[in-house]
Amino acid sequence: MNTTIKIKGKTRTKLENLKLHTKETYNDVIERLMRAQDDEIDTKTIKNLRKSLDDIEKGRTHSLEQVEKELGL
Repeated sequence: MNTTIKIKGKTRTKLENLKLHTKETYNDVIERLMRAQDDEIDTKTIKNLRKSLDDIEKGRTHSLEQVEKELGL
């Protein structure tokens, strides 16, 4: 069942800033935050995850083959 909720603009902005990637829904953010209560994910972890996902979206990654070659494996 879906429902509509009313939130303040300031709350919406906070939810937007907590998204890990651009396609994450507000529902996904809220569910992640509720899970975080149990997992105690801190803001530093969320920022690191957001940065990692941004790196992936922008192609700043290395394949396993590239890493193995660089390390001489």
